[in-house]
Amino acid sequence: MQPRLIKHAIPLFLCAAVAFVGLAGCNDTTTNPPARTTTPTAFYTLSGGGRCVTLGAHPGPPYTNVQVSNDTYRAHSEPMLVEDPHNPLHLVGGSKFFTDPAHYRFKIGFFASFDGGCTWSDGGVLPGFEQYGLTSDISFAFGTHNEVYAAVLNTGKTASGIAVSTSHDGGKTFGLPVSVTLNPPNRGFNDKPWMTVDQTEGKYSGSIYVVWSFDHNGNCGDGNNCSEELAFSRSTDGGKSFSRMRLVEGDAPFCTNATTGRPAHATRCDAAQGAIPVVEPDGTLAVAFPYIDLMSGHIPTRLLVTTSPDGGTTWTTPVLIATIHDIAGRFPPERYRNISLPAFACDPKTGQLYLTWSDKGNGDADILLTTSKDHGQSWTAPIRVNDDPLRNGANQFQPQMAVAPGGVVSISFFDTRNDAQHRLIDVYLAQSTNKGVSFLKNVRVTTQSWDPAVDAPIDGAGLQFIGDYQGLAADDHFAHPLWNDTRTGKQEIFTAAVPSARP
Repeated sequence: MQPRLIKHAIPLFLCAAVAFVGLAGCNDTTTNPPARTTTPTAFYTLSGGGRCVTLGAHPGPPYTNVQVSNDTYRAHSEPMLVEDPHNPLHLVGGSKFFTDPAHYRFKIGFFASFDGGCTWSDGGVLPGFEQYGLTSDISFAFGTHNEVYAAVLNTGKTASGIAVSTSHDGGKTFGLPVSVTLNPPNRGFNDKPWMTVDQTEGKYSGSIYVVWSFDHNGNCGDGNNCSEELAFSRSTDGGKSFSRMRLVEGDAPFCTNATTGRPAHATRCDAAQGAIPVVEPDGTLAVAFPYIDLMSGHIPTRLLVTTSPDGGTTWTTPVLIATIHDIAGRFPPERYRNISLPAFACDPKTGQLYLTWSDKGNGDADILLTTSKDHGQSWTAPIRVNDDPLRNGANQFQPQMAVAPGGVVSISFFDTRNDAQHRLIDVYLAQSTNKGVSFLKNVRVTTQSWDPAVDAPIDGAGLQFIGDYQGLAADDHFAHPLWNDTRTGKQEIFTAAVPSARP
C-alpha cells in the first residue's frame, strides 16, 4: 500500500516524493500552484515521516537525503547523473564501486530511478569489462530515442581504452560495451572520458560525441605523461560504432609548458585533462578543458574552449577563458586529494555557455563562474558563486553544473563552512535566475556534515580519495545533486531533490 499524501495544489505530472519510503500516490489534478513566494516551492508531508517537495510555497530545508547505493561494495565515489529530457522523474546515475579501497581498485556501477530520485534500482557493475582490472570515470547521455549511453575508461595489464555501453530500458540494464579506442598501455593511457549527444533537430541530431585525455609521449615524473592531448570520437549510428580517434586540441600562443622532451617554443595545447563537451542549440559542438602544468605545478592552469560547427570535422583555435589559481594538491592538514576540474554547461534554448571551477585566489577555495554568449569567443569576468564570508578559511570545491530548460543555472559543490575547523564537508546548491549575473542565497543540501577521512580509499600517491568530481541534474522544477558521503561509516552515494528557483 502506498503512503497517504497530504496534498496541496500541484500538477499531477510533477508529483515526486523525496522519501526513503518511496513515491507517494499523487492524484491532485489542480494545475495552478500556490502564489509565488521568496522560496518558490511547496512542502508536502507523507504519513510515516517522509517528505516530498514540489512547486509552490514551503518552509525551506532540510531536504531529505536519499541513500542511492545499497550494496556490498566497500566505498563509492565520483558519481555522475543524467536526467531524461522527456521525463523529469527518470534519472540514471553511476559511480566507482570500490572492490579494494586500500589498493585503489574499483569498477563502475550504475543506478536508475523512475520516481524523481526517491527510490533507486542498483544495476551492479557494468557488464563486459571482466578482462580489465579497472573501469572508471563514468559519464552519461540520453539519446534521441530514449537510449541511455554510458562512457567509461577501461584499463588493465594488456590495454587502455574508452568504451560506450547502451541501455534500452531506461538504465535498468546495459548491454556489452562498444570500443571507442583501445591501445596497449605502453603506447598511452586514455583518461577521463566525457560524452554528450546532439539533441537538436539539425544535421547532426543523434550524434554521440566522446572526448578524453590521451596521455602519451613518455613520463614527465609524478606519473604524468608529457603529452595529454584532447582526443575526440563520434558515433552516427546510435553507438554501434565510433570514428577513429582524432587529436583536436590545436595550438595557441598561451599553451606553453616547459616539460621534459617538449620543444622549447611549442604551443600545442597538449596538456588537456577533464575535457567536457556540450552541444549548442544550433548544433555547434563546444569542448572546454583545463590546460595544466604536467610536471612542476608552477604554471597556472588555463581554462580553454574549442568549438566545431560541423559535428567534429573541423575545430576552431582554442580560446583562453581564464587563468586560474588551481587547488591541485590537498587542503592541509587534510589528506584527500583535489584538483580544479571545471564544470561546463550550455543553455539549451539560448546557447549561452557557462564554466565553473574551484579557485584559491582569495586564499581559501571558492567557486567561480564565467559565461559566454558568442560560442565561447569571449567570456565575462569571473564572479564568486558561494556566499559565505570572503577569506573565512572555508573551502568550496568540486563544483558540478546544470542549466534547466527554463534557463536557471544550478551549481552544486562541496563546502566546509559549517565546521569551525573546516574539515567536515557539506553539499551546497547555488542557483542563478538571471543567466549567471548573480546567484541566489546558497542552499544547504546535506542534512548532516560528513568526515572525508572516514573509510577513505587510498590512491596510488598515498592520498585519501573522495573523488575528483560529483554529479548534478536539473530541470525547471528540481535540482538533483548526487554526491559521496560517509555518514553511514563508509563512502556511499546520496542524492536529494531540491526545489528549483524559477526564472
